[in-house]
Amino acid sequence: MRGRHRTRLLYRDEYLVDVLEAGARHTFDVLRPRRIRDALVASGAATAEDFIAAPAVSDAELLLVHTPDYLAQIRRPDTLARLLLLDPEHPWGEQLLEPFLYAAGGTVTAARLAVMEHVVAVNLGGGFHHAQADKAEGFCAIADVAIAIRILQRTARVQRVLIVDLDCHHGNGNAEIFAQDESVFTLSIHGNNWCWITKDHNRDVELPSHTSDATYLEAVGTHVPAILQEFRPDLVFYIAGSDPFIEDALGDFDVSEAGMLARDQLVTREVRDRGLPMVVTTAGGYGPQSWRIHFNYFRWLLREGAP
Repeated sequence: MRGRHRTRLLYRDEYLVDVLEAGARHTFDVLRPRRIRDALVASGAATAEDFIAAPAVSDAELLLVHTPDYLAQIRRPDTLARLLLLDPEHPWGEQLLEPFLYAAGGTVTAARLAVMEHVVAVNLGGGFHHAQADKAEGFCAIADVAIAIRILQRTARVQRVLIVDLDCHHGNGNAEIFAQDESVFTLSIHGNNWCWITKDHNRDVELPSHTSDATYLEAVGTHVPAILQEFRPDLVFYIAGSDPFIEDALGDFDVSEAGMLARDQLVTREVRDRGLPMVVTTAGGYGPQSWRIHFNYFRWLLREGAP
């Protein structure tokens, strides 16, 4: 059986938005999801028919995590532009929010598929891990992972969920959303803390600037297996940010391309060996080579990473 039949892929062109980036946001490649999709198809690891186009997240689903006032704010293009560090005077339209809605819908559908089919489900977008119930932060407007968790918990699909967040930046949004909820374990290995949460099922691992392969992989290899063993989740969300990569424009770690793939393989094998379903989102990654880190992982997952 080819690996891709054990892995579900979520993508649609609505993840993309043609915006004029400004300031730090110019480093974000808005075409990254399509580049990953096209490279997977060109390599023969997947076919165009393997990609599932999920519907946008619904208003009812958004309200499981976000406040009504906040949702009203981000539906105003000028307000959302300001929150995303874009020029609010530019005539933005609904297309500014649309990629968040569809990418969040992809994460929700990926979560449902992962649990129902007991597979790894990969969303080529999403992982907006800085968004909070009433606040956009760090280029993130919708807390897609938190929404997917709430949906699955409410439908009794899962009870205990582990978030493994290996983006270079602290997964503060999910940590704050679940700050009073011990049914969700939030693990973040990152460059510096954006918040401080005190609960049993939260672990923040801060690493210094210019952390390289050996130190980084030791941290991942220490904490991920230990928490899986301790917490025994029903489902794992892997926020697989590519920004620890040494060539990343905003991250300050020095992890090599081979080290990034080793990280992704380590997490996948630890989860798979315990027979758990997993959802993968792409999260952060900045600069022209960000797509390549995700492509390496997903190609391995499709060709070799399935049981």
